[in-house]
Parts: sequence; structure tokens; C-alpha cells
Amino acid sequence: MSCYIDAGLTLGCRDAAIGGIKSVYILGGSGNTISSITTDADDQITAISGSGVMYKFELVKGSSSFEETIAVNATSNSIVYQPTLTLNLSKYDNVLRKAWYELTKQPEFFVVVIDNNGRAWFPGEVNGLTITDGSVFTGAAFTDANGSTMTATGGEPAATREIEITTTIDAVFSGITFDAV
Repeated sequence: MSCYIDAGLTLGCRDAAIGGIKSVYILGGSGNTISSITTDADDQITAISGSGVMYKFELVKGSSSFEETIAVNATSNSIVYQPTLTLNLSKYDNVLRKAWYELTKQPEFFVVVIDNNGRAWFPGEVNGLTITDGSVFTGAAFTDANGSTMTATGGEPAATREIEITTTIDAVFSGITFDAV
């Protein structure tokens, strides 16, 4: 493995740099595994195989985020990439309560993040993500938020890869179906 950069980065136009995420797909169902990932020469994911169902969670604009930090240990010469997904889901009802409850019980899960630029990301591709913090709330005033918040984190040997979508997101996956909202 090389430990050097082989290309620079231009500033470019002021487009496709919008913050936030639009939706997430969370892998559930029986089996819910990832068995293989294929990448291209640019290290983008072109195919994912596994089993289970991807469930779509639509998000309120400006409510949720994805970020990745690094943890470096100079003594052991190691680095860990730490994806963090913060989801704010609205309208606390029994459907949301069940999803929140089931996700908090899982030791790991896999997720596809669709950002507000239309890019798809696959954080936690090796070790999955785990819910590490969350709450449900009704609010007090009529205009207060009503729903849940969840924070999922992970630890990975490499930075989160982008999924290259040439037609539709479900065309990238083999053996995994997508549930329509």
C-alpha cells in the first residue's frame, strides 16, 4: 500500500458542496449481511453483495448529518477512521418507536447515506455502525420537535467510500432488496 498522495485538488465552482443529508438506507431483514464490495480504479464502490432489505429513512431538511474523524496513535503507528451519523427523525409514533428500539439493540448495522449533493456514501463498510447515543421526545410547545435522535458511530481501517451510482442505488446491490417508503 502506498502512503503518498498522487493527485491534487482544485477549488472548482461553488456547486455540489451543500451540507446535510437527504436520506439514509439502513440494512435490515433476515440475514442482513454484506458479503463483498467491488471498487473501481478511483476507489469508488461499484458493487455490493449481501442479503437483507435496505429500508429508506427520509430526513427533514437540515436535521441530520454525517461526518468522519480520525484517531491517530503515533506510538503504534496506527490510524482509525471514525464515521459518525446523526439522525433526527420526526413524528414520534409507534412506527418510529419500533425502528428506534430495534436499531439501538443491534450490535452493528450497515447504512447508505445520501447527501444533499446526491452523492451516496457507505460508512462502516467493514465493521458497521452502532447506536451510541439517542433519545425520543415529544417537545413541550406546539412548534417543538417531536421525534427521535440517534447517533451511530464506527471504527474503520479506511475512510468512507463513495458509491458510484450510474443508474439507481439499488442497481449497485446484489442479493439486497430495497423497500419503497
